[in-house]
Parts: sequence; structure tokens; C-alpha cells
Amino acid sequence: MESHNHSSQSSIEENLEQELEKEILSVEQSLDGLKQRYLKMLADKQRTIELVRRLDEVKHTLQLHTCQSLKAELKEIKQQLESLDNALGLFSESYLVLFGGSVIFTKSGLKDLFWQVVRFGGLGVIIGWLLKSVVN
Repeated sequence: MESHNHSSQSSIEENLEQELEKEILSVEQSLDGLKQRYLKMLADKQRTIELVRRLDEVKHTLQLHTCQSLKAELKEIKQQLESLDNALGLFSESYLVLFGGSVIFTKSGLKDLFWQVVRFGGLGVIIGWLLKSVVN
């Protein structure tokens, strides 16, 4: 009877060890993902600095000379900066991060969200008033 008790204790310990190993592996994978995201963030920050520097150069040159290719380059740089701003997410000033999840909104996304709420919320209020007047 004591050997049966000892074997069940041993199997419980083995199960706990296996669960602990799985959890450690999961944490290591999460840490690797975080490291990769951090390295990408650093690279994106560096690219942003380079693009802002180039943007200033193009703006200065554009003030001196009007050139279509410079205007096109200026537009492309602005698009790349916006893309990098979106990629930087949590570390960017133009983001609102909802903690506890991965929902991230840009300023323009928040503006769109605001008008969606106003439009459908207002529509809901109007429908509510109509239904109330019909019922009364």
C-alpha cells in the first residue's frame, strides 16, 4: 500500500515537472518574441530618425527649388514615417494603448472610431425616441 502511495506521489511530481517545463518553454518563447519586437522597434526608431533627417533636407531643398521629384520623395518619406509610426505603436506619441490586450489605435483611427460612435450612437438615440413616441 505504501508503494502504491509512493508511485502516485512520484507520478504527481513528474506531472508537475512536465507542466513546469512547458511553462518555462512558453516563457522563453514569449521572451524571444519580446526581444525580436524590441530589436524591430530599435531598427524602426533608427529608420525614423534617418527619414526625419532626410525629410528636413528635402523640405529645405524644396524651399530653394521647386522640383516634382522632390515633391514625390517628400510624399514617400511622409508615408514611410507614418508606416513606422504605426509600427512603433506603444513607443509612439500618436498611440493610445489599451493595456491588457493588443488593441492599438492611431490618432486617425481614434478619430474614425469617434465619428462611428457619434453616428451610430446618435442613430440609436433617434430610434429610441421614435420607439418611445410610438409606444406612448
